[in-house]
Amino acid sequence: MKTFAGSVMRALTFLSLMFFSAISLAEIRSDVDRETIGMGESLRLTITGDASERLDQLDLAALQFDWEILSSSSSTNTSFINGARSTTRTLSLDLLPLRDGILSIPSLSTGGNRTTPIAITVNPQTVSTGGDDSVRFSLEIDKRDVYIQEQMVLTVTIEQAINLDGAEVTQLELSGAIVEELTRRNFQRQINGRLWRVTQLRYAIYPQQRGTLEIPSLSLTAREVLPGRSLLGARLGKRFRLSEDAIAINVKPVPEDFPGDVWLPAASLELAQSWSTPPESMEIGDSTTRTLTLAAEGLLSSQLPSITSMSDSGKITGIRLYPDQESSDQIERTEGFLGQRTRSEALVASGSGSWTLPEVRVPWWNTETDSLQFAILPSTTISVGSPVVQSPVQPTAIAAETQTTTATPVWLNAVAGLGWLLALLFAYMLWRSRDRNASDVAIDHTEETLRPLLTAMKASTSQNDAPATRQLLLRWAALHYQQPVRTLDQLRGLCESALADEVSTLEAAIYSQSDEAWTRGAALYRAVRDEPKFGTTDQTDYRSLYPTA
Repeated sequence: MKTFAGSVMRALTFLSLMFFSAISLAEIRSDVDRETIGMGESLRLTITGDASERLDQLDLAALQFDWEILSSSSSTNTSFINGARSTTRTLSLDLLPLRDGILSIPSLSTGGNRTTPIAITVNPQTVSTGGDDSVRFSLEIDKRDVYIQEQMVLTVTIEQAINLDGAEVTQLELSGAIVEELTRRNFQRQINGRLWRVTQLRYAIYPQQRGTLEIPSLSLTAREVLPGRSLLGARLGKRFRLSEDAIAINVKPVPEDFPGDVWLPAASLELAQSWSTPPESMEIGDSTTRTLTLAAEGLLSSQLPSITSMSDSGKITGIRLYPDQESSDQIERTEGFLGQRTRSEALVASGSGSWTLPEVRVPWWNTETDSLQFAILPSTTISVGSPVVQSPVQPTAIAAETQTTTATPVWLNAVAGLGWLLALLFAYMLWRSRDRNASDVAIDHTEETLRPLLTAMKASTSQNDAPATRQLLLRWAALHYQQPVRTLDQLRGLCESALADEVSTLEAAIYSQSDEAWTRGAALYRAVRDEPKFGTTDQTDYRSLYPTA
């Protein structure tokens, strides 16, 4: 009953995951390049969906209450990942706010799917107090006092009310710091009723030395493009060369009270784990995949430490581990990078028992509050129960009744005893005859069952079909060893070393997260053919069961 209930729960969980996965894949999402702008400035809204989404049919009526749509463009991107085709559709809108304050980009819908609303802060329009400038150039740094390896963002802004030709900005070069370029921003801005085109170059900077870091002076060189054309092409006007002074940054050392081995200055940091199957309700032969994720806002993936694995806790009897290689990624956010590290490992229950993985604590420094904090992963209990096996009901012995009889002559008792002795001898001879016949029938039945099973195994191994081979291998083992064999680990304890090695290779291929295919089908089938009959080393008669190669 327990096995049946567990199977039902696993089936329901799988169907639920499939259902919600389908929902998540069908969702469309929206992103903006900035969440704070000024009145008269435009922002870019990007809407992304999969191949089934008709983004050209989005209902944009609600958007036009607070925004003017300046322009729109669409694109389709197709990629192949691990042989699977993936298509993404994108719709980009340039929007201009109709008023200042806290405005909303509302939820947009198509085909029953909706985007998530986004709040945008729109400040009052900028009023220029200077003269009739037509080109402006400026530098802005979000922090002037940082810790070593802490992220800061440098923004280089070019504003132009005229057309420019050959605009170039000095290349940013820093010694003693890592520089990563962020996505360039382009938008429009109205100042005193005049329309300006704005370009922002952004850089994420990570100081690697304590002391003073100097961001050097940067310059813009460009030339004005006059209206009309000449015989030689565009008419060029005056040349511009604008510069900004160097910026000094104070870089602080790692605080003395920081307890960790890896210094992690971040705006936020999270450590999480997920399981494909709940680890507290596994049975022998079950498998589950544990995925650990470390994500830090304001750090690159290369700055994050390796994630603690179950295999780091020592050997666990009854659990076989198949770790995958760590993967890392960094995602660009509105205000910098989000670094991520992910580690997955497959667990196969080969024995019953209960184990507790200890709590994991990762110290990090919160740059927003300037304080020490810990990302905590609670302890996890893994419980593996034995599968329920129905034991055959033993027949109840019937006690012989004691009967009281009258006395009989001695000669009559002797004759009766001799008759009983002859009857017992005849019954024994009949039982021996039937036992031999039953053994012959059992052997014939085993041969008839093994032949199609081995033929199917030969086909699955020739195609290197690991899941199908595993199922056939367990069925073969139950017949071959004349006992229930439910897991590959149990099979390894019964077979010869050659077959055990191939079984380990098969199991590693099934539960590994890598894309490497299993190619040892022919070797495994040869090991099965060479496996001696259980309890003997004579293979002469037994090998006739196998299909010829």
